[in-house]
Amino acid sequence: MPHYQPIVARSRAFSDIMSLAQRVASSSCAVLITGESGTGKELIARTIHDSSPARTGRYVPINVAAIPDDLVESELFGHARGAFTGADQERLGAFRVADRGTLLLDEIGELPLYTQPKLLRVLEQHEVLPVGSDTPVDVDTRVIAATSCDLDELVAHRRFRPDLLFRLNVVQIAIPPLRERPEDIPVLAEYYCRHYGQALDKPAISISSGAMQCLLRHRWNGNVRELAHTLERAVLLCDGDSIQVNHLPDGLNGCAGINRENLHEAVESFKRQHIVSMLEAVGGDRQEAARRLGLSPATLFRYIDKYGLKGYALERYH
Repeated sequence: MPHYQPIVARSRAFSDIMSLAQRVASSSCAVLITGESGTGKELIARTIHDSSPARTGRYVPINVAAIPDDLVESELFGHARGAFTGADQERLGAFRVADRGTLLLDEIGELPLYTQPKLLRVLEQHEVLPVGSDTPVDVDTRVIAATSCDLDELVAHRRFRPDLLFRLNVVQIAIPPLRERPEDIPVLAEYYCRHYGQALDKPAISISSGAMQCLLRHRWNGNVRELAHTLERAVLLCDGDSIQVNHLPDGLNGCAGINRENLHEAVESFKRQHIVSMLEAVGGDRQEAARRLGLSPATLFRYIDKYGLKGYALERYH
């Protein structure tokens, strides 16, 4: 039984992501996982590790943004004893700790510019040079990088080396935000209700249709992480066996148009409105709307026909 959250999703977009993750897991190539904060980048990284030949080694996640600039080299590459004041003993560093395993470099865009050529050297030479040492150490570490920022933009502003980006971006896995895959919201919400309900000895907590509609209509700028915190709060406040609208934060409490639709109707209503919004955003371009929604053009056409949305789509994309 894993000690971390399992993958919970039913959208086609996430199914495609999982298929790609399984395919790249068998190789040792570098992977770059992109997506907004809270979308589940580390879960995908862990899935790749657990499905790879490196699964017998350690999985070491490092949040680059959380390391002070003057300690990045020591954290990643290690240091020799006496390398600097306070270095009373040798430090292995993340690459050696993850030797024959997987190292996740989360928020790689925050890596200081002066450290980037040293990381590139490790990736190309498969050896690290600990701070204060003249002797390189061989490493066999699978590297997965993740970021919530636009690395191409950082390259354009000379804050990220293009050669390092090329080396990290052998395969890119882009995770869409939760608002672009609304069909995942109900299954995630049900998972978190069970998870937090069991933790609080409330194992039978369900979600009312009104509360579910609030969840479906919210934009979730904080993505899955925000949804998890919202459900944790709701389960804590719920004194019955069903989460109601009043158990949700004020930002969700005020969503308009709540009625007594059942869950299926609520999901269908949200999907229709989401497709309308996307078609309007792209000027009726079905091909572009399908791409952004993570659907095939044929699947989008079926939705357009089902929901009576032909007036929102340009016929030349039929």
